[in-house]
Amino acid sequence: MLLEASEVSKAFGNFWAVAGADLNVEEGEIVGLIGPNGAGKSTFFNCLAGDMAPTDGRIVFDGVDLTRASPEAHARAGIGRTFQVPATFEDMSVLDNVTVGAFLRHPHRGDARERARRVVELTGLRGEQSARSLGTPGRKRLEIARVLAMQPRLLLLDEALAGLTPMEVREAITLVRRIHETGVTIVIVEHIMEVIMTLTRRVLVFNQGHVIARGTPEEVVADEAVIEAYLGRGTRSHSRERGNP
Repeated sequence: MLLEASEVSKAFGNFWAVAGADLNVEEGEIVGLIGPNGAGKSTFFNCLAGDMAPTDGRIVFDGVDLTRASPEAHARAGIGRTFQVPATFEDMSVLDNVTVGAFLRHPHRGDARERARRVVELTGLRGEQSARSLGTPGRKRLEIARVLAMQPRLLLLDEALAGLTPMEVREAITLVRRIHETGVTIVIVEHIMEVIMTLTRRVLVFNQGHVIARGTPEEVVADEAVIEAYLGRGTRSHSRERGNP
């Protein structure tokens, strides 16, 4: 088991954003996390990545307890994460941006540069292009590339495909598959069900801080609790009255 997150909870005052969530990930998997807005997915992600310390619970990665460890310790252990809003060094080239990530494993500039070149090629970017000139798809790819340059064993993708056109989504799905084929394990938070249905074999569904369902994508989208969480009881009843599934 590469990642074992047990009974993870995160409270902000009296509000529990995540309550007793479990997630075990085997090496080589692609696991999806879905749920309505405000369900606790990103907070759970932040705990896994070390950006927040959980109030309760335990996070173990490759046998090492990282529950209270810093984000840097998580990164050095082999956990990389993207953010919903990509951050770039605007006045630097794509290659220079990716090289920043490569310095985590390669302190010598030449080695870091070579690692960055390989990642830029993998992600389909142009190294000489200015980061400032990139549109949304390019910025999303650059965010992923900079994390990949850190050579993570586990990649946490937080809505990395949001805001893309249908064609761009399909291209991004191809990229995620290509990354997975290099041996990287992936956990992905995503609202686009095409992404979840296409890429994952196992899904966890969050609602109001709790994991309310888990299983294959086909199983969870047919789960009554999941349907109610997304549509609401009233919407579900109205849909049935109209003869819709």
